[in-house]
Amino acid sequence: MPPVRASTPRAPIAPLLHESLGERVYRTVRDLILSQVFPPGSKLNVEQICRDLGVSRTPVWDTMRRLESEGLVNTVPRHGVFVLNYGGDQIRDLFMVRGALEALAVRQAARNLGGDSRAALEATMAEMERTAAACEMERYSRAAIDFHDCVLRTAGNRALTRLLENVYAQILVLRLRSLYLPERVESSVAEHRALFEAVVSGDGERGERLARAHADHVLQDALEFTRRAER
Repeated sequence: MPPVRASTPRAPIAPLLHESLGERVYRTVRDLILSQVFPPGSKLNVEQICRDLGVSRTPVWDTMRRLESEGLVNTVPRHGVFVLNYGGDQIRDLFMVRGALEALAVRQAARNLGGDSRAALEATMAEMERTAAACEMERYSRAAIDFHDCVLRTAGNRALTRLLENVYAQILVLRLRSLYLPERVESSVAEHRALFEAVVSGDGERGERLARAHADHVLQDALEFTRRAER
């Protein structure tokens, strides 16, 4: 029997301290799209982006392909790359998917809720009620986003998180994620309060129904917002 050799010690693998160039380019362009620097429907000048970022075409085109796979841009042969710009039918499809995914998130959050998650949900719910009462629409919108993000974290499903965050990104590009019509804030607060109570009581089935109904109501707001913007 051959002697057992002691394993040769090796130097520890150093952690990556910085993102790759490609990842930095991707995050930069994606942030510019989500922050409305490149508005919906606008054409992306790839050559100009290369010059502005001081990089070659390769990481920029890799970024475009990645953003297209996420549904944030669309490449039109012989015309170029354009930022997402949906019409009414496509917006309906997007919110239908949102409703289905958020329903699953609420069901799983109701099952997985712990003390810390409950405290976070209570805090976001209180902030929504406070800002709605004060008619602080921008703060209310941010609190509503925080509420849904908190539900998603509580669900603890990575695959679901990736899918729903992609949907949220598309809605954000369309300037619709933080949208709340002033005349519907009171009912919006009531819908979120009902969702909150379903989650903390562990009633996933009820929460699932409420989530689908809420997504449908937000869709109606989005379509109304789109109609008003087109006038």
